[in-house]
Amino acid sequence: MSVTLYRSQVLTKKDLNVYLLDEAGHYFDPFSITYTVYKVISDRFYNQECGEEPLLETIDTIPIPFGIGKYFAAWKQAKDLEIGRYRIKWQVRRYSDSPIFQEIEEFDIINKVDQLTYSCMNGGATGPLPHDQFGNENVCAG
Repeated sequence: MSVTLYRSQVLTKKDLNVYLLDEAGHYFDPFSITYTVYKVISDRFYNQECGEEPLLETIDTIPIPFGIGKYFAAWKQAKDLEIGRYRIKWQVRRYSDSPIFQEIEEFDIINKVDQLTYSCMNGGATGPLPHDQFGNENVCAG
C-alpha cells in the first residue's frame, strides 16, 4: 500500500512503520534494524538500484520503537525536499548471525495546501461560494 506524506511533515508511528512478526505470529525485537530513504528516479528500474538515489541523511538510520516488534521512521524531512515518489528500505537482522532481511515500501511526498482562498475579481463573486452551496462552512467543495 502506498502512503502519502506532506513535505516537512513530522512523522509519527502512523506513517512509515514496520511490524516484525515471527513464524508463530508473535512480535519480536530484532538484533538490528535500520532504514534508508530513497528518491525514486525512474520506475523503469523498479528492482534495480539505478532507479533510485539514497537521501544521505537517512542511510542506515535506526528507527524509533513504539512496542515490541513495532518501529517507525522518525525522519525529519528537509523543507525543500522534492515532491515525488520515494522508497523506504528496512534492513532487519533477527539474530546476530542471521542474514539481513529487507522490506520495501513506496510513498509519495506532496505539498500540503493549508487553506484555499477565493478571490473576488471585477467587483465580487457572482454566485455562492462552494461551502455556501453545499452547506458545510468548514469543508470546501471545490
